[in-house]
Amino acid sequence: MAASQWLVLLVFAVYASNIEANPIHSEHILKHVRTKTSSAVQSKATLDLIGRVLPERASEFEVVIDDTLKVNSFKVFKTNGSKTVVITGSSGVSAAKGFYHYLKYFCGCHVSWDGDQLNLPDVLPEVNVEVQAPSSVVYYQNVCTWSYSFSWWTWQEWRRHIDWMAMQGITLSLAPFQEDLWAEVYLEYNITQHEIEDHLSGPGFFAWQRMGNIRGWGGPLTENFIKFSRKLQNQVVQEMRKLGMVLALPAFAGHLPVQFAELYPQAKLVPVEVWNNFPPQYASPLFLDPTDPLFLEIGQRFLTKVIERYGTDHIYFSDPFNEIQPQSFSAKYLSNASTGIYSAMSSVDPLAVWLLQGWMFVKNPFWSDMAIRAFLTAVPIGRMLVLDLQSEQFPQYDRTESYYGQPFIWCMLSNFGGTLGMLGSVDLVFNRIRDTRMNDSMTMIGTGITPEGINQNYGLYEFALEMGWYTDIYDIRQWFNTYASVRYGIKDNRLEFAWYIFQYTVYSFKELEMMRGKYSYNRRPSLKLHPWVWYNETFFNEGVQLLMEPRLDGALYKNDVVDLTRQFLQNTADRLYLSIMEAYASNDVKSVKHLSTLFLTLLEDIDRLLRSDHHFLLGRWLNAAKALSRTSLERQKYEYNARIQITLWGPQGQIIDYANKQWAGVVQDFFLPRWKLFLSEMTNAMEQNRTINEGKIRDKIFKTVELPFCTSNKRYPSEPVGDSLQIAREVFEAWSDRAVRFKKLPTKPRRI
Repeated sequence: MAASQWLVLLVFAVYASNIEANPIHSEHILKHVRTKTSSAVQSKATLDLIGRVLPERASEFEVVIDDTLKVNSFKVFKTNGSKTVVITGSSGVSAAKGFYHYLKYFCGCHVSWDGDQLNLPDVLPEVNVEVQAPSSVVYYQNVCTWSYSFSWWTWQEWRRHIDWMAMQGITLSLAPFQEDLWAEVYLEYNITQHEIEDHLSGPGFFAWQRMGNIRGWGGPLTENFIKFSRKLQNQVVQEMRKLGMVLALPAFAGHLPVQFAELYPQAKLVPVEVWNNFPPQYASPLFLDPTDPLFLEIGQRFLTKVIERYGTDHIYFSDPFNEIQPQSFSAKYLSNASTGIYSAMSSVDPLAVWLLQGWMFVKNPFWSDMAIRAFLTAVPIGRMLVLDLQSEQFPQYDRTESYYGQPFIWCMLSNFGGTLGMLGSVDLVFNRIRDTRMNDSMTMIGTGITPEGINQNYGLYEFALEMGWYTDIYDIRQWFNTYASVRYGIKDNRLEFAWYIFQYTVYSFKELEMMRGKYSYNRRPSLKLHPWVWYNETFFNEGVQLLMEPRLDGALYKNDVVDLTRQFLQNTADRLYLSIMEAYASNDVKSVKHLSTLFLTLLEDIDRLLRSDHHFLLGRWLNAAKALSRTSLERQKYEYNARIQITLWGPQGQIIDYANKQWAGVVQDFFLPRWKLFLSEMTNAMEQNRTINEGKIRDKIFKTVELPFCTSNKRYPSEPVGDSLQIAREVFEAWSDRAVRFKKLPTKPRRI
């Protein structure tokens, strides 16, 4: 390392020691990571947002951006005689948050990623409110969200989503598209176009190729998609920045095409260990040791291109060891590796801040406290910002003594793979954010949400985001009372009590199990499944029944009725599965046949229910993928990406069902045929008095159901069919009577 670089590190080391001796709020170190957009541009962008949300009432709002206000603060004011609501914000994001605060808490309206409820009063109510957020940063996104939820989004979807982000007060997010820039870099290093195509994964698997877990899977990536993503990222970056958001851009993490080993035989290049048993042609990209001079050269070249194309807010994300082990866990190596990664950023941008996902420390015994300390403290204090990725379940800030002085963001992950299923840890989110915020020894500078996939459990995410903006949330039940009334546009005790029940059932998760859509009917069939629930099913079912009683007509109401009925039917399927297994263990062929018929009928009812709401249609996902194609070959490739991601994931079923979706079409043509085949084989084995061969059945399911589904081009509806409320009530009533006869679900997971 050059003498000048050592001097910089020495200065920061002294600075860091002073921080520890004389505690200073870490947000001051990150003060330069802020918007550079003018107040006038932010004001116009916020007014444009209001015009999109309320096109007929936009003239009744005025926006003022005052950057002399404290960071993340807003004022909303309207006198009784005035026709205009004046919103003053420290930034466009703050003003947008102020706008939504007024809509929700004064006008009884709701904006979500599921849809809107915007029944405004004829005369806008008077208001005089000021809010100063306790968080200097409110963060959103997981690198995986871009694959599990955003893969096929166009500007139309992003336009609405950015508005939602601003209204939630999100100040920091990701801009991860980078394949176009890497293609340029690789060509400069004499990697051929064909080799580049072999290396880059398909759109459904970008996230894991970027983190070095796989290569080429779902590819080759077409020039059409590269051009599309370049244009889209420019639009997304520009619009977020107009509203005053800060964007983290990609930096080099060390992952390279395998051809680099031949081109640079002297470089410290090693294959990444095989991830999740992927076959050789898709596994083991190379990892370039960050201590090698070539790392600095490639890192500088790539980041220079990134900044030239997108400008910079001085923050860059890089995840070198996501589910990948470093070559050594010695403190010396990890310190040098961290220094090398950061130097590739700071040599291009001296003000660089490294945004790091802390996931690599979670449940990984190799990352000892000493190893983590060495890795984190090799970067000057305040020049790394750690996302504590799953703080509600596996917080790492306590274990690491607040990341050994580096600032961090408290994040709620909650969802893996974009799977459906009601799940949340509301009490843990509430208590841990408050406790951490009040602990002066903590370097927490903000809060955020980091779901792997969105479009489920919406209320949970809005709650977590509001915990980052408000210090006066004291009563969780009252928060959900308000949520119920604004979401459905009516104040009704039945709806409020229903959400009270959901708060104390599905959203009361406190276990350490990794709940990733682990329900019976949407998993590969087996005799060895162990479904369980952490809540009182009877109480939950009362909540579903209460939700159905008002018989409202709003789209959000219908969505929630379908979703919660789906959860009830899912539990019923789990109970029915246990009853089948009990009959099988007792060699009761007659009962197995009867219960199996019921199980398949239940899956048919689930598909019929899901078919009635557009949020639960496979056709929308597949059509979005195909719409981005220009050729029949592209169309086939994108559809394959979309199908296999939500089913097999890998070519032979690596990570099978991890990202499965309880969607109409998937239930009908994937889950149901698997179970039909399995139950038939199981019944035949019982009748012939022989032992069931699960391995052979699994192979048969793979060949006759799973692979054909992934390669099929069958079309599915993208518009709902049937009256969702009527269907929900019918199936709820029918299966409520039956469910009581099935085995109860255990309330503790089986320890294996």
